[in-house]
Amino acid sequence: MKRFLAATAFALLPALSMAQAEYNLRWAHYLPDGPFLEVENQFAKNVEQRTNGKVKINATYAGGLGNVSEILALAGRGAVDFATAPAGYYPDRLPLWKASQLPFVFESPKQAIETLQTLRKEFPSFDAEMKKMGIRFLFQQPLGSYYFLGNQAGCDTLAGINGKKVRAFGADIPKIVSAAGGVPVTLSTTEMYEGLQRGVVDYANADVGNLASLKLYEVGNKICGPIMTFTGHMMAVSDRTWTRLPKEYQDIIAEEAAAAQQRYLEWVDANNQKAIGVINEAGIEIVPFNPDDMAKWKAAAPDLIEGWVRESAKRGQGDEAAKIAARWRELLAQ
Repeated sequence: MKRFLAATAFALLPALSMAQAEYNLRWAHYLPDGPFLEVENQFAKNVEQRTNGKVKINATYAGGLGNVSEILALAGRGAVDFATAPAGYYPDRLPLWKASQLPFVFESPKQAIETLQTLRKEFPSFDAEMKKMGIRFLFQQPLGSYYFLGNQAGCDTLAGINGKKVRAFGADIPKIVSAAGGVPVTLSTTEMYEGLQRGVVDYANADVGNLASLKLYEVGNKICGPIMTFTGHMMAVSDRTWTRLPKEYQDIIAEEAAAAQQRYLEWVDANNQKAIGVINEAGIEIVPFNPDDMAKWKAAAPDLIEGWVRESAKRGQGDEAAKIAARWRELLAQ
């Protein structure tokens, strides 16, 4: 019996060591958990495995630790250790990063991420902006292109959008909606389901991954697009948390963040096709947006890159923003 107990205890040693975390870190996420977050969840699992359970990243989803417009600030203050949210919800605190979420600029998710990676590498002001907020960038979601969704036919033309209440967020999406003659209504991602149910908006908008994972097609059986493309949310770590971690753990987190960024680029197209399959299986066909109307829409919309430069000038960052914008346009033209 003693030999049996000893052997059993020895066999349990790996499990026990994995359970004894030195750093139990809180991760605040604005979205509900699901397949749409598989790359991020795998990042957290990989960090735990590679540190032999010494670093455990514990996620709280759906805004359970704070709403989408405050969790990055909470990480900056050290109230949470990791935070996931879009930069577009922080236009005053992350004005440079907000540029990565400008609509009617990028042609594909891959182009959006690669452009951002190059700009961040060439302009240290991006990371300096985050440092001022008390956070560090880890990786960015290459969000699939956005589609409109509602219960009324017509989301595939300008005439159909004209006068309709359309979900918007941040400072720039409302400008695009207004350029189409729509009425922008601010709704967060998690508010769209109920917003469609109650008629708060006629059309919501999101990438197909979120349309499927949030089951928005249950409350909106007319889907049109794609409409626009930009980067998705970012994963950030609190500076306070980072500085108290041993370098070996910092290195593992940085390596896994880089790997997650690459996995995301490989994941986004496959996930979009899977999401479209889920929507089609629900009996819903995605209608392409009229190409002639899209050309008219983009012509009517303001030049958001130039507008971003003007806004930056008001904050005393005009010269830096102009340099970034010039390089940005070069990258887009390649």
